[in-house]
Amino acid sequence: MSKPSELPQPTRFWHASLGPTDVPWKAAAPDASLCLHLNFQGEAELTWKAGQRAHLRSKTLLWTRGVNSARRLGGRERHECLTLVYPDAWLAQALGEARSQIPAAMRGFVTAPLASRATHSRLLTPEDRTWAYALMAPHLCEQARRLLDTARLTDFLVSELFAPAAPEAPTAVSRTERVARERVEKAKAELLRQLDEAPSLEALAVAAGCSPHYLSRTFAHVEGLPLTLWLRRERIERASQLLASGQCNVSEAALEVGYRSFSHFSRTFAEEKGVQPSKWVDHLGASAAD
Repeated sequence: MSKPSELPQPTRFWHASLGPTDVPWKAAAPDASLCLHLNFQGEAELTWKAGQRAHLRSKTLLWTRGVNSARRLGGRERHECLTLVYPDAWLAQALGEARSQIPAAMRGFVTAPLASRATHSRLLTPEDRTWAYALMAPHLCEQARRLLDTARLTDFLVSELFAPAAPEAPTAVSRTERVARERVEKAKAELLRQLDEAPSLEALAVAAGCSPHYLSRTFAHVEGLPLTLWLRRERIERASQLLASGQCNVSEAALEVGYRSFSHFSRTFAEEKGVQPSKWVDHLGASAAD
């Protein structure tokens, strides 16, 4: 029997892209593993070796086994999906006798390593998005980050497996929540229209028809991250598109999305994308080759 330290541990993969055409992305679903896909934005299609397909809808949590390939479906919306991978060997040891307490509807899916299928679980919430982005935050050494990832991914799996059954009919969205989302969408539209010279919080609040404090608090609740961090991600995403398309060099891309300091832009780009902007095109080429 393998020692606990030798067992493959839970891991995670981000898939993010933006463009008008279908974009393939790795399914991050190795054999003998249970996967949870937290699809925050955009849509994707998952395919199995036997030809079965599953549609991964926006803002949904999908459980899968045995996915052979996946691709992001084209559209105007940015695609963001977090895949959590739980190896069966780890599941058997981590769950142990608790496997018998898993609700019947999910028990076979979790404990049947040869099953190749998918099942939708629920709609995602702003809290799910906040949790997912928190995984990216710690600036720790590699070993400490792995330990923290394992603990967080384990906690998420347990909460999903043993959560009380959801009500059969979803509750209606309240007028207050609908108004809040509409105001956030207005603010986002203003920001996307002026990425290079982003309006102040006060100006955004005027456009959204609310107070700056309300907008700041509501934006973080609806989007799952603060307005400033959302703007930073959109700016870097836009810059990455400009670099990939060849429309701009690094300094031009920085200016196009509102960065006046080249060093600040390079540092922020590396934090968001994992590589320096000067290496972005080469990185895309290497990823495509894989």
